[in-house]
Amino acid sequence: MVSQVKMFNYFFGSDERSIDYLKFLHDKNKDITVVTTVPVKAGRGNKFKPNAIELFSIKNNINLKYFNQNDIYEDMVNAFCVSFKSIFSDNFLNNNQDIYNLHLSLLPKYKGPSPVETQILKGESKTGYTIFKINKYVDAGPVMFSNEMSLLETHYASDIYNLIFKDFISSYEEIINSANHLENQNNINDTFTKKFKKQDLCINADTIEVALNKIRAFDTIGPAYYVHNNKIFKIHKYAMESHGLDFKLSNGYVYPTEITPEGKSKMGVVDYVRGIK
Repeated sequence: MVSQVKMFNYFFGSDERSIDYLKFLHDKNKDITVVTTVPVKAGRGNKFKPNAIELFSIKNNINLKYFNQNDIYEDMVNAFCVSFKSIFSDNFLNNNQDIYNLHLSLLPKYKGPSPVETQILKGESKTGYTIFKINKYVDAGPVMFSNEMSLLETHYASDIYNLIFKDFISSYEEIINSANHLENQNNINDTFTKKFKKQDLCINADTIEVALNKIRAFDTIGPAYYVHNNKIFKIHKYAMESHGLDFKLSNGYVYPTEITPEGKSKMGVVDYVRGIK
């Protein structure tokens, strides 16, 4: 019998949002194997760049494999999947043991690639997460565990990511004890999210309410931005009063407090204003 704290002996992930979960599970099981995506070309030099999970695994001497749909992991007992870019084929799922995915909404609502961001954009007051067994349908497998939490008007997406991770840690023993008690989803009233494009992050033509929601929603995958004097200003944080740099919207102004001006590093608005005087 596999020890409970070693239930997940494989981990699938491919970006920075996966790292905290891998750190935690690696502490539970030093023999965990990581599966991630192959390096892709990026940057001005168009060179192959390893993702954050690969770099973390190499630094911490964690066994690492590149994902391939044809692979069969004979030693895999159960796997945990967080923010993994590849889609598992039916053949891969049939040839390997159970893979449980962390989805950052209360399924069956907000399936797809951007649940946290979409919940903020839609002004939801509740959020949560679901751990389910992956099957051939999108975020539709039987549920292993779920938990609800409040989504406040002051929460940025990064806050929700952090809250969910903290709850995952505190609920871990309950989670792994739920593996044998899966419940099928009721997919009648399911809703889906989309992958956002760069133009979706622009706030120039938005109302104040929509713009502020975008700034909060896109602080992790974005950020949101404003085009001012033909230059892009990425907006990380905002306030309800001016700090010296105001961006005009369709029905008023947005007051950023932390920005990345085009061609510069992230900085406070007060420092930016002081520098241009």
